Amino acid sequence: MAPDLEQPAGTQIDDEAVRRYFEDPSGTADPAAMSMMTHEFDLPSKAAEYRLAREVETISSWLDDIGESGSVLDVGCGAGAWVEIFANRFKSVVGIERSPRMVAAARERVAHLPNAHVYQGDGRQDLLEGPFNFIFLGGLMMYMGDADVVGLLQALRSRLSEGGVIILRESTVRKGVLALKGEYQVIYRSANVYRQLCEQAGITEVEPRGNSGYASMAIAEELVRIRRKWLSFLPKESRLLGSLTWAVLRAAAPVSFWALPQTLNRLHIAWPKLQNHFFRLKPSS
Repeated sequence: MAPDLEQPAGTQIDDEAVRRYFEDPSGTADPAAMSMMTHEFDLPSKAAEYRLAREVETISSWLDDIGESGSVLDVGCGAGAWVEIFANRFKSVVGIERSPRMVAAARERVAHLPNAHVYQGDGRQDLLEGPFNFIFLGGLMMYMGDADVVGLLQALRSRLSEGGVIILRESTVRKGVLALKGEYQVIYRSANVYRQLCEQAGITEVEPRGNSGYASMAIAEELVRIRRKWLSFLPKESRLLGSLTWAVLRAAAPVSFWALPQTLNRLHIAWPKLQNHFFRLKPSS
């Protein structure tokens, strides 16, 4: 359970465990599926496509504010989905990613776009100097300890052009901090905790937006967990069952993706357990 106090507590994480997880030594997980976190629940590629489309809609007005001539840095770009989106909207895009498998997938994805480039490196150490009009981090801070979060935000500030913005997309909890240990290590922070970490980095103008696209996929993941727990006679791993779960949810989308979670939240039942937020940061000059 997450603690009640919403104060960053110097939360740490095993960075080597994070690296091992996303490097996937077995080589069986599709990098694009890992990047969108659909692989462990056997959800179809349509789930990732739906989530990504909704996410673009969520921050479309923020992207419009940047202007087509903008230069973009995507830190922790994964398999390159957002690099491709940005390259189709802006003048130039640079992605940086430390996983060789992800870098290879990202380069293949944007090979047809002359204004997109992907480099291998750790965003905490290998940032390009810039300046950039816009810096994006799509689910990177959740795999970093508090000190690294603050340090990276400070480094990103120094690489922004005048009036530039940083946009984060991070999985969140409703209150406090929840850190998972083991093979998959991650730190889920509340929106308030992220705001406090930004303030520690000297960034006080922070605008959050809820991520309904992520919430839809999180609902599907919750149902897969329920099925695996209570219907143990069914296969635990099944692409067919994952696809059927998503198809049913999409068919009942007004209820499954909106009315049901809204009703449960009014009853003070947190479902799905995880949220996700975009944060637009406007560092002062």
